[in-house]
Amino acid sequence: MPLWTQHLLVLTLVAACLAYTIFQGARSLGGKKSRLGSCCSKGCPPVKAGGSNTEKIHFLPVEMLRKRR
Repeated sequence: MPLWTQHLLVLTLVAACLAYTIFQGARSLGGKKSRLGSCCSKGCPPVKAGGSNTEKIHFLPVEMLRKRR
């Protein structure tokens, strides 16, 4: 693949990403629903524990980990 084709492909991808970000930013500033910053601006909802029966992990001090003789 020629070098100019690689540069053209990369610049096209960068331009597409930049256009999408600018478009979503404009929608967000205009007061319309946007995916840009949808979770970070308000905080993500807490994950509810669905009654899982996992054991709690308890850490022991180093002094209690000696071998018994």
